[in-house]
Order: sequence, then C-alpha cells, then structure tokens
Amino acid sequence: MRLPSLIALRTFEVAARSRNFTEAAEELSVTPGAVSRQIRLLENELGVSLFDRTRNTVSLNDNGRRLAATVTQAFELLTRGADELRNQDEGPIHITCAPSIASHWLMRRLNQFAAGNPDITLSLEATEQLVDLERGEATLAIRFTTTDAPMPASELLFQEEFFPVCSAAYLEQFGAVREPRDMLGARLIHTHWKNNANLQLPSWEDWFATYVGEPGPVKGGMRFGLIGHAIQGAVSGQGFALGSTALACDDIANGRLLLPFGEHCRLATPWAYRLAWSRRSPPTEKVRRLIDWLLAEARASAVPELDS
Repeated sequence: MRLPSLIALRTFEVAARSRNFTEAAEELSVTPGAVSRQIRLLENELGVSLFDRTRNTVSLNDNGRRLAATVTQAFELLTRGADELRNQDEGPIHITCAPSIASHWLMRRLNQFAAGNPDITLSLEATEQLVDLERGEATLAIRFTTTDAPMPASELLFQEEFFPVCSAAYLEQFGAVREPRDMLGARLIHTHWKNNANLQLPSWEDWFATYVGEPGPVKGGMRFGLIGHAIQGAVSGQGFALGSTALACDDIANGRLLLPFGEHCRLATPWAYRLAWSRRSPPTEKVRRLIDWLLAEARASAVPELDS
C-alpha cells in the first residue's frame, strides 16, 4: 500500500500534539490554513476524518487518536535513528600539510584542540606530497598556494609576508638595527626555494633592493632549502633570517625571535596558506568545528599587518 504524504503526516503529528492548528502552524513555520489543508489532504487520502471540528475548535476523534499514537512513535524512531547517525563515530579527521607549517604552527594547536574536544580523533600527516581530497585521501589540507589560484572549498589561513627576524642573543652581539642600511654587515640566513611554476620565496636580494636600494651581502652565511630550517637557524642565533607570517609567528610571540623593524620593512608575496577540504561534500559538524577553531587561531596568531 502507498504511504501517505510525509509532509501531511508530519503536519498531523504536530497538530495532534498541540491540539491547535494555530500553534501547529507556528511550530512548522507555516500558516494555519496550510496546516488545515495538509490535514484535509491526509483525511482524504485515508478516507476517514481525524478531527472533530466545531466553529471555533478542533479535537482529535477516535481515528485521530489511533493514528496519532502510531505516527508519534514512527517520528520518534526516525528522530532517534537520525541522531544516532549524527553522533556516531566518524573516525579520525585526517589532516595533511607540509612539514614546515606542521612543526612551526599546526602541531601545538592540534594538541590544544584535542585536549578541548575529546570526542574528536585527529590524524596528521606532514608531507610535501599533495593528496587528493576528492578521493578521500585526507579530510583537510593546508595548502601553500598563490593567491590567484582558485580553491572554492577552502578558507584563508595566512597571507604570506616576509620580514627580518633574529634571536635576542644575535641582536645583542650584532648591535642596534635602526634602519635597513644597518643590516649591510649582518650575517644572513638564506632560503632558496621555488615551485614548479618558477615562483620563488622572497630573498635577501629582494629585501635589500626594496629597502636599501642595493643587492646587499648575498654571499656567505647559512643556506637552507626550507624556510622552516632558516627560521630555526635564526632561533639558534646563526644570524638574520627572512621570517614568514605563518612560520615565524609563534617564535615571535614567545620571544625566541625578534622583529628588529617592528611592523615595517616587509615584503608582500603572491603566496598564501589555505585550509581546504573536498568540494563534493560539506564538512561535518566535527570537521567544521576544527575548521572554525583553526581559522580563529590563525587570526589570533598573525603577525601585525603592514601599515596602510
């Protein structure tokens, strides 16, 4: 036999429970007339009346009471089943990102999130290899990408800028730095990295050309292939490095690195870190909770922006 309209059954369940079409309409966010029409539709489909109607009131008759008991039980079962699915263990949230941002920014924050959200299991893979989010190889990914790259299922974590940083010990050894030209005699830590499209990170040559007007001391000093290693070199007192918004923010916040020029003398870049997920399915409640938390952490930890 054909099942009656679920909309009509739901309307009947609410009307039977409230025993008032106006109150039922308020709960369902419809008009009393719409409630009345759905009840009539159900009565016509079943071939029986469900309410006794007078001029100003309606009340369940015997048919209505029998049906109400069955329908109420059925909707309770449906609600319970849906709640069980919502609350079932979704398995771990798999996150993937490059080792640099994993060690310099993400790891500590995932530990904090896990402590405050014991119902969520997290799994982190730090790798330079890009995984396929659409095939379910990870739940979330932090992608280092150009600002003009289309990533519809993503949110901005950091817009990358680069700026001189050093340890307090090295700055004391080197002496006061009041203007960019004072950096000409400094020991520099270099990073040379570029992607497949030949877009590279800003270099000390770029910084000196912008703020001093000459190439600067491009020879000597330490050279690293990864910016994370260069930042660690600065923390250990090896000299000045060009720190990045995302990777240096925690070392700056806890005093392991200093900004000799404060908010000034920064290089803008076409690079950004974005938090991405699959386009095919929206994030679950637990995943959305993690996304919102990480976005808030990124806002809170960002190095102050360039002066306008």
